[in-house]
Amino acid sequence: MFKHIEGLVNALKLVYLRFTVVWVTAVLALNSFVTRSRMSHENGIVTRGRVRIVDEPTFPRNEFFTPGTEFPCRMRFGAATWKDDAKMVIRGAGLKFADDRDTSPLDLLLNSGSLAIFWSARTFVGFMRGTIAGRGKNWTPYLGQQPMALAGSQDGMRRDPTSIGSIVYHSQTCFGLVDLDANDYYVRYRLWPLSYEPDGTPTPDDLTHPWFQNPLPDEIRNRNYLKDEARERLAGGTIEFMLQLQARRRPPGADPEWVTAQYVWDDTVHPWHDVAHVVLDEALDYTESMLTGFDLAHHPDCLPLPRGRSIDDPHSLMDLRLAALWTMRARLLSYRLRGMPAEFGDSRRDPDWIAVPPMPDPP
Repeated sequence: MFKHIEGLVNALKLVYLRFTVVWVTAVLALNSFVTRSRMSHENGIVTRGRVRIVDEPTFPRNEFFTPGTEFPCRMRFGAATWKDDAKMVIRGAGLKFADDRDTSPLDLLLNSGSLAIFWSARTFVGFMRGTIAGRGKNWTPYLGQQPMALAGSQDGMRRDPTSIGSIVYHSQTCFGLVDLDANDYYVRYRLWPLSYEPDGTPTPDDLTHPWFQNPLPDEIRNRNYLKDEARERLAGGTIEFMLQLQARRRPPGADPEWVTAQYVWDDTVHPWHDVAHVVLDEALDYTESMLTGFDLAHHPDCLPLPRGRSIDDPHSLMDLRLAALWTMRARLLSYRLRGMPAEFGDSRRDPDWIAVPPMPDPP
């Protein structure tokens, strides 16, 4: 009797998760179609290069990360939410194991910071409501209700980084890995800068109010300074990262609490292993930046994606990320029907630049 009730409850939780994913996806896809904008990280730059798996891996061996294998790659870098490189924001990077706008054997999405500002479908909806309301101070009710979200925003915000290549990017959520002996692992990825020292950490004063994200009043660089720096660097040089992973054996039964993005794994117990050397040597144009997409459904069988069972399951974020394909398709359809939006200008006095809170005299 109790098993039947438990089974029914679990089925209803899964149905509610599916409904939430559909609802969130519909809202975001409609917005992308109407505004011709990405779901997030809109103003970015796409680069190309190559990624080479290390010769002597220390992580669990698997069928994809074969020692010495080299892939062409694309990486897209962007600032979450805002069209200004000088704002204090969470920064993102997408890595595609192919030089292609769409298809690849593996796509990865990563963000600055070890902790996340949301860690389940439920918390994402809370964050999204603040975004729809206007961002800035409209996020404070969510941050007040979710202290770990405030910690995640403080951990992930970056101000004034030297380069897109001076930021450490983390996957935050768990991915899967099946080794050559069919053992299951949870893994987390990060991209460690090799061309620059990591920087961009906000001041303690900034971190007391991370929802005030405007550039500093004495800012003199234009709103595309990171993209300009990357193009200049790649005109005659490279930007390099080391893709790394942490691995933990997947225990039988229910998932432990450490699978959530609210927890950082102790790297003295679960060390970071070098996976692949990423070398970027060319910046692509605005059109390629807008048309290049990332889809976590691009992955080999040995690197599976954990899926959620309820809106509070940490893996429910993976369900939302997989459904983001429809948001991307809506945006690309809008480009086809209505044309691509104009490239983002350098001036903060342009009409598409937004100050939160309002600034009477943008720098």
